[in-house]
Amino acid sequence: MILKNGLVLVDKSLKKIDIRIEKGKITQLEDGIKPIIDEQVYDFSDKIITPAFVNTHTHTPMAILKGVAEDLLFNDWLFKTIFPLEERLTSDAAYYGAMVSMMEMAAHGVAAFCDMYFHMDMVAQAVAEFGLKALLTRGLTDDNGDDAGRLDENIALHNKWHGYDDRIFVGLGPHAPYTCSKDYLKRIIDVARVNDMIVAMHFFESSWEREKYTVSEIISLGFDKVHFIPVHCVQLRTDELGMLSNAFPSINVASNMKLGNGIPPILEMLNTGLILSIGTDGPASNNSLNPLFDLRVAMLSQKMKDPSVFTTDQAFSMLTTNGYKALRLEGGKIEVGKPADFAIFSTDDVQLQPLNRFLNNLLHAHTDSVFATMVNGKFVYYDGEFPTIDAQEVLKQFTTFSKKVTGIEN
Repeated sequence: MILKNGLVLVDKSLKKIDIRIEKGKITQLEDGIKPIIDEQVYDFSDKIITPAFVNTHTHTPMAILKGVAEDLLFNDWLFKTIFPLEERLTSDAAYYGAMVSMMEMAAHGVAAFCDMYFHMDMVAQAVAEFGLKALLTRGLTDDNGDDAGRLDENIALHNKWHGYDDRIFVGLGPHAPYTCSKDYLKRIIDVARVNDMIVAMHFFESSWEREKYTVSEIISLGFDKVHFIPVHCVQLRTDELGMLSNAFPSINVASNMKLGNGIPPILEMLNTGLILSIGTDGPASNNSLNPLFDLRVAMLSQKMKDPSVFTTDQAFSMLTTNGYKALRLEGGKIEVGKPADFAIFSTDDVQLQPLNRFLNNLLHAHTDSVFATMVNGKFVYYDGEFPTIDAQEVLKQFTTFSKKVTGIEN
């Protein structure tokens, strides 16, 4: 396949370059590539091609619960509304929730995401069919040492799906320090070290979490010995950030603000040299799976204090290269040998004008007019269509299951 005549984002500027793709990888980048016999050619003379985006934290099946629990404090939202509704969530509902979430992410230029939930075998099946890349983790909690087989489920998920099609990978998903005992967290770390698995966990999102554990207590359980994605990090103090020097924090500012948890210390984290990435959190808490929107909110939350901070380069790295590093995937740049993971925009999009300041406008003015998204050389979204699935049937089934789970008919 060749993508011809497009404006390609290379080294932060747009250049007219053709892209040749073979076996899902970029094999040639230069102007005027001549097609060979039977090679598929797309004329993208009116398109802009950028690295695809990464959403480093979400809960895709929760699309089923989107818009249900609004205007609530975090504790009421989670413990009184979401947890009870999740008891009614079936594996089929999780499958269609994951499908709809992937439709939304693909329409926003997302090629890869990190998920934490349950019924994850069905989520993996949905990812396999849809075509995105995913790091999947089973949400893990225990009650006085009894986790009802959740860790075994996570290990079985790893044994079945890890490495599938070079797109699906499996990590471990302890829910949070307040839902996991210390002994259980140690068990999870042991499994992660033996199997070289990534660990992702909600990490000090709310102020009351400090009443149970300190940051150093949790890290000392072995989180500094594994590939760790601490999510949210809202309540961390500057003097604690050094404990995350080997971690890959995922910030989820829109969700944190919406649920009244505050804003993470982003500038302090950047100044400490942490490799930050952007997550949306689940569609039940954010209502959006567009990491570009979350990134803009994060930037503005810091620029309100000082406009000179949180630069375009730092922000775009969080959306691309840092996201790939967090998920331990190859990609994030348009270079020969990298996966053909692209977000593609139309040059006539008024929000992106003038094009000679494209990246600034993408991050500060543009939110959701992606023309196409490619993953490993295959389109998963193209001009309003989803070529790998029957979108109408998915939406039909999704609506039915959402009504069943929530009990809301209209």
